Parts: sequence; structure tokens; C-alpha cells
Amino acid sequence: MIRTILVFALIVVIAVAAVWLSDYPGDVRLTWGGYVVETSVVVVGALALIFAVLVALIYRFWIWVKHGPGRIGEIFSARRRDKGLEAISSGMVAIAAGDADEARRQAIAAEKHLSGEPMTLLLAAQAAELNEDNRAASIYYDRMMSRQDTEFLGLRGLINRAIKEGDLEKARDLAKRADELRPGTAWVLKELYELALKLRDWEGAESALTRLARGKSAKGDMVRRAKAVITYEQALIAIKEKREADALSLAQQAHELDSSFVPAAVLDVKLTAEQGSSRKLHKLIGEAWKHAPHRDLAEAIRNTVSGEQPSDWFRRAKETVAPHNPDHVETHLMLAKAALASRDWGPAREHLMKAGGETPSAGILRMLAELEEKANADAFAAREWIVKSSVAPQDPLWICDSCGRQEEKWQAHCPACDSFDSFTWRTADRGPHNPDVIEAEIVQEISAGS
Repeated sequence: MIRTILVFALIVVIAVAAVWLSDYPGDVRLTWGGYVVETSVVVVGALALIFAVLVALIYRFWIWVKHGPGRIGEIFSARRRDKGLEAISSGMVAIAAGDADEARRQAIAAEKHLSGEPMTLLLAAQAAELNEDNRAASIYYDRMMSRQDTEFLGLRGLINRAIKEGDLEKARDLAKRADELRPGTAWVLKELYELALKLRDWEGAESALTRLARGKSAKGDMVRRAKAVITYEQALIAIKEKREADALSLAQQAHELDSSFVPAAVLDVKLTAEQGSSRKLHKLIGEAWKHAPHRDLAEAIRNTVSGEQPSDWFRRAKETVAPHNPDHVETHLMLAKAALASRDWGPAREHLMKAGGETPSAGILRMLAELEEKANADAFAAREWIVKSSVAPQDPLWICDSCGRQEEKWQAHCPACDSFDSFTWRTADRGPHNPDVIEAEIVQEISAGS
């Protein structure tokens, strides 16, 4: 509104001035070097205005000449950058889609327009990996390592390359360097943890896991389980190095971290029996059997008393172990084995039937066959149990959840796939069976034996 009023006022002033000059044109007389020029004030004003316009135009032209090339360069630079960014975007899409040829073409285009940019180097390295050009990928990652702004990104690529090539020591050294650059980065700590596990560096794994798991996650079941396994492995090393006190302390820690972890419970019982008091051992056995009943634990408990007779073990198992978990399958199995060894046939049959339930395992059926042979000398009844065992569910084993490998003893790493803490105690699928053929073979064996 104010601007409009000012413009209107200026127009009025100019109009008044024009009218005034038309009424009083006046004269202007210029004498220069013998020349005399006479004209009106209006003409002089018009000439002065034209001169001012020419001066302004010349000044603007001079400014354009001075700064124009730079602006033109900025325009072309912006176009190159846009093309480079478009190539990077298309290249990343090609990598995600697994199109190796397109990724390489876009990497070349990005390098042409945005040479040396961090994302350009990353695209080139990823494209080289997709094309299985390991040498080129390493070169690009090394170039990224030489720059301060891309060193951390280059480290990640080199770590992955070292892991693929099986050079775990190099990968760990690179991960440590990445941790120095940006301490506490989640993926770096995860790499340090997993590499330490693969290298069986249990102290390094414990340190990385402690840093990785913070807050509420540090008290989660998965973290406590991992710490229990790591501490258990440290206890085994202490045993090899004959550090008995350290071994017992570590075994107790592992057992406390996860009371259901059978190997830790077994080791705790063994070492406590060797070094601890009988009162402490009695309490430990009760707690261990309550949370981790298992045939390995039963064997460890039995061996806490050397030279014990089978009948004494059967009585001790009934009185001091079984009451802590009386209805568990492993409890009945422990008592059945102890009763068989002490030739107490009635309790043996009772506990075998309870352990087997509606679908007894092959091992329980074979023990029933043994019972018939020893207690009643009944070969026919024994054969019936053996026939049934041929199609019964398999006895539980330590089975790797990653690859399915079966082991009699628990191990921290699967020998087949190297997965960490992947063994669980369960029954495997035996697949289809032909009971008629199996029975015929057993009958043929018995006939031949007789």
C-alpha cells in the first residue's frame, strides 16, 4: 500500500516537472573550443538520462564479464552432480536387484561425474563384489581407507572381505580399528563378538558381549545364556591349565547364569565334589536336578561317591535326588537304570514304564528287553520289545538346530557348521520304517543264534 502511494507520488512529481518545464523551457548555452551549442533544458535532461542508462548498461556488462564464467561453471557442475547422483541411485538399485552388469555401468558413470566422492567409491566397491572382482573391490576399499571421511566405511567392506576369505585374524584387527574410530558402534561390537567366538577367544567374546548388551537387554535370557556358555568354556580352559580354584569359580558362575544349562550343572557338580564340602554338594545336587535333569547329570551325581555299590546308588538316587524333580522323565530313567544295575526288577519295570509313557523311546524299549532277559529269561518277550524298539522314536540327542548334526556330548560350536550354542537336547525324526522287514531280520538272527 505504501509502495503504491510512493509510486503514485513520483508520477505526480514527474508530471508536474514536465508541465513546469514545458511552460518554462529555459535555455542552455555550452561554449567549448570555439564551438557554441545552444539548446533547451529538456534536451539536456534527456541527454543526461540517456547517458546514465548507457553507463548503467556498461557497468552491468562489466559485472557479467567478471562473474559470468564462474556461474556458467556452476551450472555445468550442478548438471554433472545431478547426473552422478542419478547414477549412484540407479547403481544401488541394481546392486539390490543383483544386476551385476548394470551396477558396473552405473559405477563407471558415477565415477565419471563424481570422481572420488564417498558414495561413488562405495558403489564401485559393491559393484566389484557383485561381479566377483575381489581385487577391484579391495582397491576401492583401500582408497576409502586412505580418506578420513570414508575410512570407517572402507573398514566395514574390508572386514566383510576378510571374513569371506577366511582370514578371521585380519577381520578382527580391522574391527578393532573400526572400534577405535567410532567406539560403541553396534555392528562393530557384533563383529568383534562373533569373530571372538569363531576364534575361540572367550575373554574377547565376553568383553564384546558385555559392551553389546546394555540396559535391560543385558539381563535378558539370551544374553545370560551366551554368557553362561562363554564362562563354561573358560572353566574348561582353567581345568586344562590346572587352575582348579578358577575352574570351580567359573563353573559356578556359568551354572548361576543359566541353571538349565546342563553342561555347566554337570561341571559344577564334578568340581564341587572334588573341592567342596559334602553339605554344599548335597544342596547343589538338589538345585541342579530341579532345573537341569539329564542323564549326564545323573552320571555325574552317581560318580560323586567312589566305589559305591549299585544298590547303594539306587537308594541314594531315590532319597536325595529324585524328590527334587520326581515326575520328570529323566528322574524315572535314572531310577530305572539304577534299579536294573542293582537287580531290583520290580522298581526297574515301574520306572521304565513311567519314563516311556505312551510313546516310549527305542532305548527304553531295549532296557525293557534287557529286563525280560535278566529277570525272567523270557527271550520271546525280549524279542517283542526289540521289535517295537525298531520303529519307536529315537532316543534324544544333542542336535544342532542349524544343520541337524547329532552328537552324544554337547559342544559350544557345531563341528559341521561352526554355529555357536546351537545344540539342543531333543529327538530327531528317524524317517519311514518297515517293521515287517525289521521283525523278519530279528527272527532270523534269533533263529541263527539258537
